[in-house]
Amino acid sequence: MHKLYKDDVHVEYALALLQLLEQQGVSRDQALVGTGIGAEQLADGGRLTTHQDAQLLTNAVRLTCDPGIGYRIGLHSTITWHGMLGYGLMSCHSLRDALELWAAFLDLRMATFSLRLTERDGFALLLVHDLSPRAPMRFCAVDRLMIMTTRLCEQLAQRPLPGMEIWYRGPEPLHYARYRKRIAATRFETNLSLVRVPAEELDLPLANANASTLRSIKSQCERERARLRRSDDLVVRVMDLLQDHERIGYPSVQDAAKLLCMSSRTLKRKLQRLDLNFRGLVDDARKDAVLRDVLNPSLRMDEIALRSGYADPANLTRAFRRWTGESPSRYRARLLSTGI
Repeated sequence: MHKLYKDDVHVEYALALLQLLEQQGVSRDQALVGTGIGAEQLADGGRLTTHQDAQLLTNAVRLTCDPGIGYRIGLHSTITWHGMLGYGLMSCHSLRDALELWAAFLDLRMATFSLRLTERDGFALLLVHDLSPRAPMRFCAVDRLMIMTTRLCEQLAQRPLPGMEIWYRGPEPLHYARYRKRIAATRFETNLSLVRVPAEELDLPLANANASTLRSIKSQCERERARLRRSDDLVVRVMDLLQDHERIGYPSVQDAAKLLCMSSRTLKRKLQRLDLNFRGLVDDARKDAVLRDVLNPSLRMDEIALRSGYADPANLTRAFRRWTGESPSRYRARLLSTGI
């Protein structure tokens, strides 16, 4: 598996996990066995590699016998865990602004995930894209990100957000039962990975809004990104481009390369180094767009087929069954039901 970065996860999250483990009687030395994480790495405010982060999560699960450790980390998280970015979140004017900032600069905290905020059908969707899905212990890393995100929403709002939901692509894990009453309402087997918030919450004014502080922190974040060379993250740029084009038709690899200011050969080569290809990214983008459209009850299936580039609704149905194992209508009925 190709490593996207040498320094993927901010050390702050490792320190928080180590503190949680110490409260359960697990020593720091026990937790760090085999991780390659040294005392100087923990002290210098740096970052862990994806492998180090995964090994630390593996040790945590083994030592606590709790595969839900990602949930637990998220539940204990505070906005200040996110460092300079956290103070920027608190300085935003509204929850919408804060979620946009969280999505824009998440790579400074967790480089192998990207977020995109979109609004449709009365909800804000914070779409999660995993840039390193084959890394070890990925379910723990996903749980951590999902719960941290819902926690920061509630901490910024300074109240519970009862309409907020977490959607997971895959089936419900056994460890969910232990935490279900402590986390946001959760749906499984959605084939989407997102946090959903009622759009009416987005304009909620935040108590600590400060425009000048926010401007300063955004500038610091940009400088930090430039220092880390995050601004040229190819996968994020391609996915953003595809999502921008989902209503007007996806570009060819040649057109995409032009928009990204490179040759098609260079784009293909760079994606290949990441074990990816452009066609696969287009298929993923189309699939996610169709899944979201099917959850809009005002759209007929033939309209969705046309919007998605399928000349025949039957072709859409066949593709949908291949993706999800069920028909679009059954998927819509299941996920739009009130029961979770």
